[in-house]
Amino acid sequence: MLGGAWLGAVVVEARSVSGDRVLVLVPKVEAAKQYSQLLGSLADRGFDVAVRAATNTSVLLQVDGVRLYDHAIVLSPESKKLGGSLTANDFARFVEDGGNLIAAASSKLSELQRKLASRFGIEYEKRGTTAIDHSSHLRVDNASDHTTVAARMSGTAVPVLSALLARAQTSPVYFKGIAHKYESTNPMMVPVLTGSRTTYSAAFGADTNEGGSPSPSSLSGRAVGLVSVFQARNNARVAFSGSVALFSDELLSQKSGANKQFVTEMSKWTLQEKAVLRETGHRHYLSSTGEQPEHYRVSNEIVYEVDLAVYHDNSWHPYSANDVQFEAIMLDPYIRATLNRTEHTESKTTATYRGDIKLPDRYGTFTFRVNYKRTGYSNVDVRDTVGIWPLRHDEYPRFLTAAYPYYTGSFVMAVGFLALCASWLWTAEPKSKAAAKAKSS
Repeated sequence: MLGGAWLGAVVVEARSVSGDRVLVLVPKVEAAKQYSQLLGSLADRGFDVAVRAATNTSVLLQVDGVRLYDHAIVLSPESKKLGGSLTANDFARFVEDGGNLIAAASSKLSELQRKLASRFGIEYEKRGTTAIDHSSHLRVDNASDHTTVAARMSGTAVPVLSALLARAQTSPVYFKGIAHKYESTNPMMVPVLTGSRTTYSAAFGADTNEGGSPSPSSLSGRAVGLVSVFQARNNARVAFSGSVALFSDELLSQKSGANKQFVTEMSKWTLQEKAVLRETGHRHYLSSTGEQPEHYRVSNEIVYEVDLAVYHDNSWHPYSANDVQFEAIMLDPYIRATLNRTEHTESKTTATYRGDIKLPDRYGTFTFRVNYKRTGYSNVDVRDTVGIWPLRHDEYPRFLTAAYPYYTGSFVMAVGFLALCASWLWTAEPKSKAAAKAKSS
C-alpha cells in the first residue's frame, strides 16, 4: 500500500551497507503513483520504503538523537514545510548523523529546498527559470520540448556512473527542471549530470519577457549543473537534482533515453550500494623480528600493512589501486611512502597493501596514518599513535662509517707526532757541529 504504509511485503536483504529504511516524501500520497518505477526498484533492491505526504506532521527524521530512517528521498520541491516542521537544519543534522539524502527540485522550488541545497554548496537559479536547449532536447511524435534537455553525463563521476560509462552508453539522459551552480573547487561535491554546449538557464513560458523569448541568465554550457552529488566527511551521501520529473515514470519510460539506468546508478551510489570503501585491518611491526614493541627506536626498519575492501554488486571485493600512501607525521609528515598491493592474499574480499618503512632519525610521538580520499569512494582514515624513542647508551654503534675520515686523520696525526719525537730524540748531531760547539765553550 502507498497510503503511508511500508512498501515491499517480501523480505529481501538490503544491499546498502548503511541500512534499509527509506523515507520518501511526496506532495500527496496519491502522487506516489507517478514514481511507481522508482519505488518498485527500491523495494526490489531490498529496501523498506515508507511513503509519506509532505504535509504529514507526524513525520520525523530523528527522535532523541536516534535516526528513524537510514535514507530520505524528498520528491516534494514546492512544499514550504516538510513533515513535522522539518527544516533545512534537520536534514543537515540527519546527514551529519550518517543518513543519506536525495533531494529533487523543480522550477517552482520552495525556499526550504533552496536553503537545504545551499548548506551543501549548491546554488539553484532563480525561481521560475528552467534549463533550455534548442539543439539537444526530447522529441516525441515530431513534437519538440526544448525544456526537456538531453543532458551530458560527467566523466569525473566514474564511481557513481561506472556501469553506464563502462557500457559506453550513447543514449541521452532527459532532464526537465531548474539548473544550479556548483563549486568546482569543492572536493566533496561532484557534478554527475550537466548541460551540453548549447544548454542555458532562463525563464520560460509564463515568466518570459514581453517579447516572448526566454530571458537567459549567465549560466550556460557545461557550467549548467543539473544533478550533483555530495559526500560528507563522515561518508554520508547526498544527491541534488534540479528535476523531480527525472524520477517520474514519464521520463523513466522514455526508450530513447538512459534515464532509468542513470537514476538506478545514481541512487545506488547515494544509498551506499556501491563504491563503499572500508579498512578491515591494519598492522605494523619490526621487519627483522616480526614483533610489534611498545615503542620503536629511531631508524628502525618496520613493515606497515593495511587491508582495504570495496562494496559493489551486493558483496565486498578486494580494492585495487596504486596510490595508497602511508605517512609518519609529527606536526608535518616526516615520511610519505606509497604502499604496494601484495600479490597473494588469503582473503577473497580484501586486498593487503604493504610498505617497508625506515623510521626517521628523530624521536618523539608520531602518527602512522593512511588518509585515502578519492572522488566517488568512501574516505578511509586510519591512524595509530606511536612513540619513537632515542637509542640507549649501549645501542649506539661504536664506529660510524661516516666518521672514518676523522678516525684516519687522528691516527695519522698521532703517528706523525711519534715519528717527530723519535727523530728528535734518537737522531745524532753531526760531528763537525759538535766539535765547533766544544771549541766555543
